[in-house]
Amino acid sequence: MKKFFQNILLFVAVILLLAVVVDFVVSSGLKRTERGHFFTMNALMNEKMDADVVILGNSRAVGSYNPYVLDTMLGINSRNLGVSGQPFGVSYLRWQLYHRNNTNPKLLIVNIDFRELRMVTKGCEKEQYYPYMTDTLVRPYLDLYGFTWAEKHIPMYRYRGDYKLMSIGFSELLHIWHDQKGNYYKGYTNENTKWDGRNLNSLLNKGKIKGQCEPEAVQLLEHFLQETISEGIPVVFVYAPLYKKLKDNLAEEDTLAAYQDLSQRYDIPLLDFSEIDFCSDSSYFMNGHHVNRKGAQRFSEELAVAIDSLGMLKR
Repeated sequence: MKKFFQNILLFVAVILLLAVVVDFVVSSGLKRTERGHFFTMNALMNEKMDADVVILGNSRAVGSYNPYVLDTMLGINSRNLGVSGQPFGVSYLRWQLYHRNNTNPKLLIVNIDFRELRMVTKGCEKEQYYPYMTDTLVRPYLDLYGFTWAEKHIPMYRYRGDYKLMSIGFSELLHIWHDQKGNYYKGYTNENTKWDGRNLNSLLNKGKIKGQCEPEAVQLLEHFLQETISEGIPVVFVYAPLYKKLKDNLAEEDTLAAYQDLSQRYDIPLLDFSEIDFCSDSSYFMNGHHVNRKGAQRFSEELAVAIDSLGMLKR
């Protein structure tokens, strides 16, 4: 019987050791990939950016703020740190990661809208954190993202069933294949997609859409402003374009009031592009929430002019 238990313990130890090794290999490879949403996360963790302008926000930031246009028109180096499917609670994590490894930017652009003042949306693109589970800044967000105890503590458990992700990790580490599918340009990505109004029609049929304004997120945004102001980093709030029919259907009074209050108390400029002239033209949009590549180009041009007129980069 003793021999039997010894064999069981040895078998478990071997399996655990193998899991640790494979976990290390897969995670090390994923740290090198430039695939989709891994691109910005890996850049934050492993590169020096030292940008003049940093952009924070959700998917509307990712697809609206084109660094190439901003850099060309303003003569700067900008980085888009937007994170799809996540509100300001996760934007603050991205700012912390940037701030840890880089010099302070000359300007911070915070994208604002009716969905930003929340903390974390569980599960959305959580795999970008798989290689960084032990990082001191990432770790406090794991529970918020919905990671289970087993996913946090058992090697390879979080990769279970995701053979494609594991193959990417192996391929990257062994230099078999470098994955750049869905690659971002300095954090910006926008497919040249034609207008699709089906989701918008579904939303409009449900009546008014209420803006989301969680007190914890408002407090975090205020804390962020206090931090940046104490370090002399200028901040500007920007409301990127929304398709007019969606904008007209929003009940966002509480959300806007929160932004306006912070704007006034901390002297933060608020640039509202949510209803500029092309917002009634579907040829500039993919859907009610997101501009297409043409819309991003136009918006980024107008934003560059507005930023230049503020004189916040002239220092």
